[in-house]
Amino acid sequence: MDAAAHALPHGWVPMGERRWHSAWIGGTWLFAALFIANGLNLSIMLGRIFDTSPFAVAGALLVALVAILALVTFVRNRRWPQPAVNLDTSELRAGTNVLPLAHVDSASVGVTPLKKARVVILRITAGKEARVEFVLRDRRDQTPGPTTALVLAEALRRTSIMMPVSKDDPTGRFAHYNFSGHITREEAVALALAPPARNEPLPTPS
Repeated sequence: MDAAAHALPHGWVPMGERRWHSAWIGGTWLFAALFIANGLNLSIMLGRIFDTSPFAVAGALLVALVAILALVTFVRNRRWPQPAVNLDTSELRAGTNVLPLAHVDSASVGVTPLKKARVVILRITAGKEARVEFVLRDRRDQTPGPTTALVLAEALRRTSIMMPVSKDDPTGRFAHYNFSGHITREEAVALALAPPARNEPLPTPS
């Protein structure tokens, strides 16, 4: 471990602030507004078909919607749990699962364009052992603090991240096109240290 790594925090360091609604970080108000408008139209239509109050139908739809959103949120947070990194032991914690950073072998970047910002998320996986994601730029155009970025970058350096290889492209020349969104370890480190702003290019072909 070099001097720069020694200067970083010891023990488990949470990667970002994770709340129950973090699963919907890439959502937009436009989508929500359209969903509500369609729900109201559906309530009126069903109310006429079943000869009942559209408010009663809307209430039933609202209850069903809340239940569905709660289930999706639970499953989403279980699938992509709160990550934490321990540089002292070179380990990654995904929820309650702890594994060596060297087991992490894949990274991809997800982007959600918004009106005034762009949500950028880095996702890493360790085969079937674990998968976690790091919000590098949120809907308010904010990035992780410098310490968090340095810890994440150092953690990524200790992984075994590689681009997937296709049997039709054994040299990996067209890997970025064959596996859209996937990035190399070096690209993941660069992304963690300097998440691109809305008008800046990503480390993947568009």
